[in-house]
Amino acid sequence: MFEDEHHGHDATESSTELGFRIHWVGLGLVAAIGGGGNAPWTLGIVAVLGVIGLALTGAGRHTYWARSREFYLRYLFWMLPVWLVMATFLIGRFFPPYDQVTVAGIKYWELLPLPAGWVPVSTSFKVAGVGALLVIGIYATTLNALLLCKSHLVFVRTWAVLVIGAGALAFFGLVQFASHADELLWVIPMSNTHFFSSFPHPALWSAFAILWMGAGLGLLGWLVSQRGWRWQSSREGWLLLLSSAFLAASIFAAGDPLHKILAGIVASLGCFVIAWQTLQERKSSHRQGLGASIPLSIIAGLVFAASAAAVSFKHPVGDWIHYEGQTADWPIHQRVIEDARNMWLQRKWLGWGYNSFPVVYSFFQGADQNAVYRSVARSDFWQSLAEHGILGTLVWWVPALWFLARLLLRRRFLKFLIAPLAGLAAIAILSIVDFPLACPAVFFGFWFILFSLARWVEVDRDDAVFQPGERKRIEKLRGQGQTLAQRPTTFGTPSAKPKT
Repeated sequence: MFEDEHHGHDATESSTELGFRIHWVGLGLVAAIGGGGNAPWTLGIVAVLGVIGLALTGAGRHTYWARSREFYLRYLFWMLPVWLVMATFLIGRFFPPYDQVTVAGIKYWELLPLPAGWVPVSTSFKVAGVGALLVIGIYATTLNALLLCKSHLVFVRTWAVLVIGAGALAFFGLVQFASHADELLWVIPMSNTHFFSSFPHPALWSAFAILWMGAGLGLLGWLVSQRGWRWQSSREGWLLLLSSAFLAASIFAAGDPLHKILAGIVASLGCFVIAWQTLQERKSSHRQGLGASIPLSIIAGLVFAASAAAVSFKHPVGDWIHYEGQTADWPIHQRVIEDARNMWLQRKWLGWGYNSFPVVYSFFQGADQNAVYRSVARSDFWQSLAEHGILGTLVWWVPALWFLARLLLRRRFLKFLIAPLAGLAAIAILSIVDFPLACPAVFFGFWFILFSLARWVEVDRDDAVFQPGERKRIEKLRGQGQTLAQRPTTFGTPSAKPKT
């Protein structure tokens, strides 16, 4: 399944990479099935699976350059977000931001005197410990994709399983949605009737679906680049196509207008890229005409683009996000953001500590919202500023934006990666006005796809056989019925040219 026809040295998967793949698939599927990772019974499991990723990092040290100083320097650098979370959490335990007091038998929260702004504060391990371990474990696990994989096929195969799994959840959710089910699996009561599939909120599902729909369309583009029109005879190609279609349908069925707009953009880009890749492969194999797949891909892309445009014109900008799951409340959201901003201004640099928002926000909450308890700011960006401050926010956002910019500005851009990149950009946009990254399944998908893409293009750069000139020579020889022995390479170091 998913064999590479054009690559040489990176076309096999090591035993270490197989271990990574099993671990990523297990973590991703458990998080997705278990309420997006937010169900009480899955939080601990996902956190433990994430920490296991640290052990796998140690097991992967025997790979091509993992024993070198360069590996350790890169690892220490890219683990900066983890080091900061751990340092602020451990030091901040000596400076809790609040405490519980009892007055006349009633328990209240009270803010404690705070240290200087450059001194971290932190909530208790009971409040934030599992969440901190979950974030650290997921990030460290996905970092293995960037640092310890030498085969792009490990990403292809992992993405495929996760895309198909997400597509199955989308199909299941559409069946529930069509039957107007009020209970999960028609038997499990849900406190929130606005759920979708296994996710407690349709907004979280929609963000998850956008990510893996983009990944599925990207994989389809990769299949076209490898097999040309022959992808249509492959079982995996049709599974990816159906899964991507179910994911798109689920977003347009249950998502908010902004989710539908972003999904339409991502899907249209994916369809246009598939049409372009198919056209190029037909030209290289000297096939006449356009075939059926190119017009169908273009039509599908135009339909998705038109759908996104229609949704954007139909709904005012203030109605693009339905924060309460029923009706749009953009003015209330703006007041929540203003109160979160005031909370951040009190501790600009290091914030109030991990998972402090549910309690500390109540001291900054406007009088018109006193009857409403808010555990999240409904904006990943503003909640990050409030809890982690400027420094804690930058160490997470700068690497993500740097990788996105680096991937987009490459001189030789791999076109089939456009859809996955668009999915990542959609999550970055959503995180400003919504809270997709508060969902462990989305958090895992975002960093795993991002690090996979970053490593994928490094593998592509190092593979001399994939360079345009060499690729044309291979195609010419194949057209003459000849074979070409792949020239030997050492990963990370281009080999000398073969003697002629």
